[in-house]
Amino acid sequence: MIALAVVLACVINGDTMTGVLRQVTWLVVAVIVLITVQAIATRLPQSRVKPVVDV
Repeated sequence: MIALAVVLACVINGDTMTGVLRQVTWLVVAVIVLITVQAIATRLPQSRVKPVVDV
């Protein structure tokens, strides 16, 4: 169903399948990078100094 929707979208927009596959590849790379950054950020030590709040 998803593949059919992608092909239909390509026909409607006039894109080529290679262009769509290129965009999907970059999307997957971006998602992998974001997941990696989130995983590394959770393992970093947190600051224990309380910020000074001026009232």
